[in-house]
Amino acid sequence: MPEKNANGQTAANYPIDDKFVSLIEDFKGLSYMQIYHLMLGRYKSFPAESRIQFEEYCSKHPLWGSLCDAGDDHQVFENRAHALHEHWVDLLWLYYRLSDYRSRHILFALVNNWYYFDLNSLKNVREHLYHENFDMDLLKCCKDEVFVDIGAYAGASVIKYINTYKDYKTIYCYEISPDNLSMLSKNLAKYKNIIICPKKASDKSEQSETAVAMTTIDEDVKEPVTFVKISVMGDEQKALAGCSAHIRGNKPKLAVSVHHKIENIWRIPRMLDEICPGYNFYLRYHGTSVFPTELSLLATHE
Repeated sequence: MPEKNANGQTAANYPIDDKFVSLIEDFKGLSYMQIYHLMLGRYKSFPAESRIQFEEYCSKHPLWGSLCDAGDDHQVFENRAHALHEHWVDLLWLYYRLSDYRSRHILFALVNNWYYFDLNSLKNVREHLYHENFDMDLLKCCKDEVFVDIGAYAGASVIKYINTYKDYKTIYCYEISPDNLSMLSKNLAKYKNIIICPKKASDKSEQSETAVAMTTIDEDVKEPVTFVKISVMGDEQKALAGCSAHIRGNKPKLAVSVHHKIENIWRIPRMLDEICPGYNFYLRYHGTSVFPTELSLLATHE
């Protein structure tokens, strides 16, 4: 059996293990302010054009934190510094909990980008073959699949699912934006057994005459579920909690966006371990080399 380190994790055996452990060692003994100022200094050393691009991205996608160098607003780095300072143990746990070295390379690239602003590491791990949620080497599907798409938007992920796997039994599409729902209906009109659900999938059910109805997948979907995809702009934890009974009972394949909130990267896998032990975890990356987005956690049960 491999040796365990002081944190109860498998000891480093390969160069990438050594690199990740060394990266954690670089900042785990530093204070939050030390980590923050190191990040800020590296950011300020970037060419002006790159900093403008970075700020524009943060303004369009504020979930990771705001950024305006001229206004002395560097919330995105504050959030990253807090994550590294307070959750390096969670990141180390996740690294050794991942089921393949491709995933471990991706996690290293992500943390290395946060801390050192290394762009090449992200570029090198970007997926070019499969869609972010449908890695055919990991997620096997058949004609009896019941696929639940939480955050179906205009239907692109459902169409990609059908183009990838062809056959299925039923597809449920959860979406709350009126504009997206209109496009969703049009884009999926020619496909069979598509159920469009204009509800918010969350951790509890609520009905309202003025607001969007909220439900759980456990309550709303009566048949066994085989595949769940979740991408809901930061509410992934609540949506996942609302699938708990299906996860325990059906052990579906899962594809969850974990980039909308920093904590989702480690919290979603920990939630799954609490709900139903025995899942294998994989990361796949489809984002840019500048800002780490489009990161998916794929999970399959043993």
